[in-house]
Amino acid sequence: MPAVPPPNSAIAELASTLGEDSARELAEMFLSSFESVLHDLKSADREERKRAAHSLKSSSRIVGAIDLSTRMAELENRLTHTAADITPDDIKATLEDFERNAVGLRAYAQQSGA
Repeated sequence: MPAVPPPNSAIAELASTLGEDSARELAEMFLSSFESVLHDLKSADREERKRAAHSLKSSSRIVGAIDLSTRMAELENRLTHTAADITPDDIKATLEDFERNAVGLRAYAQQSGA
């Protein structure tokens, strides 16, 4: 079975710098931690929501999920500088951004290091 190439330029750069196995491991960590971060985005505690947005902003950028990172930057800014909060539409859009990016990341991450 041919190897699945890196799904984006950020993962390709990680693979060339850290090696394919480490890049796959980072992609898998991002994928497996999403549910927990999503839970924190829905937290009753505003500071917890802000930390979750910040964390997901950074990890998304590292794995090349730029649309998700941009969305999280907007949410973090909103939670930091305004009284506005995360809405159900924000959560829905976050899930859609994640799933759009997760397809390629899953295929890449689930390869065994050959």
